[in-house]
Amino acid sequence: MSQLKLQQCRLDGRYDIQECLGRGSYAEIYIARDNAVEASDPHSTVVIKALNVLLQGVPDDELERTLTENFQNEAVALDRVRHPNIINRLGHGTAIDLSSTTFHYLVLEYLSGGDLAAHCRKQPLTFDEALFYLEQVCVGLAHAHECHVIHRDIKPQNLLLTEDGKVVKIADFGVAKLEATEGAITRVGTNIYAPPEHNPLLHTGHLDTASLSSTQAHLTPAADIYSLAKTAYTMLAGEAPRRFSHRPITELPDSIANKSWASSVLRVLKRATQSNQLERYQTVQEFWEELADAALPPTQLLHQPDEADVRKRTGDQLTAGMQAVIEAPPRARFDSTRGLRQLEPNANGKARPRIVVQLGNAESARPPAPLAPAQPAHEILAAMPDISVENARPKTDKSKDWMSGRGMRFLVAMLLIIAFAGMLLATHNYFRGRLWGAGRPATPGNNPPTPSADIGREVLTTTDVYLHRDPGTIPSRIGLAEKGSRVRVLSTNNAWYEVQILEHGRAPVRDDLNAQRGWVNKRYLNLES
Repeated sequence: MSQLKLQQCRLDGRYDIQECLGRGSYAEIYIARDNAVEASDPHSTVVIKALNVLLQGVPDDELERTLTENFQNEAVALDRVRHPNIINRLGHGTAIDLSSTTFHYLVLEYLSGGDLAAHCRKQPLTFDEALFYLEQVCVGLAHAHECHVIHRDIKPQNLLLTEDGKVVKIADFGVAKLEATEGAITRVGTNIYAPPEHNPLLHTGHLDTASLSSTQAHLTPAADIYSLAKTAYTMLAGEAPRRFSHRPITELPDSIANKSWASSVLRVLKRATQSNQLERYQTVQEFWEELADAALPPTQLLHQPDEADVRKRTGDQLTAGMQAVIEAPPRARFDSTRGLRQLEPNANGKARPRIVVQLGNAESARPPAPLAPAQPAHEILAAMPDISVENARPKTDKSKDWMSGRGMRFLVAMLLIIAFAGMLLATHNYFRGRLWGAGRPATPGNNPPTPSADIGREVLTTTDVYLHRDPGTIPSRIGLAEKGSRVRVLSTNNAWYEVQILEHGRAPVRDDLNAQRGWVNKRYLNLES
């Protein structure tokens, strides 16, 4: 078992890892502070979900590839089902921890209210509270099904609350199926809440010739509805339905069995948890309609409403709020970590993840400055200032003896050699730049960058981006183009474009960055439009 060494570190130059919230079979969950946003921002605290393929030992190539694909599928599923009642993905990346282990990670929103399982253990829900949360879960789950995503692991532990406890969001799409008809069912989910079809080895009926000749079933929304009904039982009864594992709910515990709504609700839960998925509710909307009707007091209406109107109102409730969708970050694309370790620098246009950079004492006295948006998939992991990381460096008791005499002379000699080599490199680059600047004639082996077809185009910036005095990676910030700013391309130099700001995306907030013309990397320009 090899855990990642990430605590008290800075990830991607912006996320300060604070503590580990938990570990699963192949993932580790951390809470982090995002230094790229203000402390008052609702996403200033985030969750880092890191894929650690070494948690259960060194995997074979096929297992590691499968784990990586599933991790990427989780990001794809979260982007496809973005909704106010589903946890948001804020970013992703690949990095190397303090022990030189390469890993992929997702950045998710942090919901400080905890999960519904812990909430129910701490304080049992009233009937109205349970329905309040169940309606929100139905809204989010119905949206996921409309997007052709089956969650496959609905349970109270995966239903997270906001800090005020008023909003519940569905989390953990790690085993989600992106298409309802994509492949046969495989064994996933938590046994207590998982439907029988999630365990192909479990037979719930008599084995006959017809069952042997029938094709294997495919996953449908009825699988999530089964788990949702078992979750509803937990919320109403205050206990997990352990005695109904892989079989229908046939009774309620004595604590609620005599409630006025008990028999009606039991009827709904019993149908939703039938072993045969064709006998269950086939849509979340149908399940919620029946559950909401079962919760009504046993009174006779003077005027029976039209059934079509009732279904339309219920459908409107389940689709309300779907327009409040947050814009998705760039799409996540992950390679196997073994492939990344073998990748040569800049091979096939892909850069290797950067190694750990430990900040020195000189940096510890200064608070972190606002950062430009990070490049996706090529990340930096740096230890936080003034925080010692256990086992980050090998310890020795003979360092003082080594630093005296011969060791000191060797160190001084090495420093002089490195300094001399640096001077030679700087001199070489200086004269090479002068030759280019003097208008050196172009030859087949010495061609300046060719003019770009993008010169003269007006495009939009995809994020907040700094304007630089010159093209290149050396910091020379002179201006700031906010996200959505309209700019004109004046000239190009490889991946760097000289632009003129025509219209700011929002009101400028920094007086010291007032230049309206400068160089930016083309990755921050929307050149597709």
